[in-house]
Amino acid sequence: MKATRFYTLLALLLMAGGATMQAQEYLPIAQKGNEWHTFETAVWQINNYVNWCSGDTLIEDARYMKIMGTVNDSYPIFYTLLREEDGKVWKRYSIAHPETLLYDFTASVGDTLRIGDFAEEMVLDSISVVQIGDVDRRKFWFGLEYDGLGNPRAKETWVEGIGSDYGLLWTGYFNVFDGWHCLLCFHQNGELVWENPEYGTCTYDAIEENKDSEISIYPNPVRDRVVIEGIEAVEIQVYNTLGQVVKTVRGTNEIPVADLPQGVYMLRVTDADGKVYTNKITVR
Repeated sequence: MKATRFYTLLALLLMAGGATMQAQEYLPIAQKGNEWHTFETAVWQINNYVNWCSGDTLIEDARYMKIMGTVNDSYPIFYTLLREEDGKVWKRYSIAHPETLLYDFTASVGDTLRIGDFAEEMVLDSISVVQIGDVDRRKFWFGLEYDGLGNPRAKETWVEGIGSDYGLLWTGYFNVFDGWHCLLCFHQNGELVWENPEYGTCTYDAIEENKDSEISIYPNPVRDRVVIEGIEAVEIQVYNTLGQVVKTVRGTNEIPVADLPQGVYMLRVTDADGKVYTNKITVR
């Protein structure tokens, strides 16, 4: 995996009247040779998607890129059409369907965009520059906030030439209530350009990871706190059904949940060897 270097060039300066920040020339998303690996939790089932650009087609004198894909190594099927022009990307399922704005890399800090199938309103908080694949790329931050160590995090981010951290086709999915998506890898012409450092794999299988372990999680359902046995937990995270981290503890095998609203959550446990275990818990 090529190293990713993060430059602290937040474009919040633009809000104070600074000049527009540019990386290099615009890097297109919808170009042949690009391939995305994404995993999805759907009603606590893990699905692995692979999508790729397969070629051009013309509709009403507009040129579109055909996006193909597989789910869990199934037979390849057609997914959608992408049209990219002047830094914007539109999605269209067929001639009978209208276009949906998927990305807008011409946006400025403070702009409100309506993005994706759900037409989610997303406010662009900042723009930074990251180096991926030896190329400087602009990174767009939506719902930006900082953790206790001052590290930036966001509801969603886009990287020029790659797309959303939710995967190519799932912009604006941070409010989906029954699961979430996460981009694992991006390939270009068969070469791995970017790999998600939180997972270190292009195929995510939580069931397979847990199968050979002696890990146990109790009580479940839970009212007060969850206890992990069988491993030495380095980090425990609790995700809600929006895919948001609602609680994190480190260096302990217990995590309190009494302050969380009742409902179903995903527990993600990382051990000292970097292995990840996931399990559904119900808070009552």
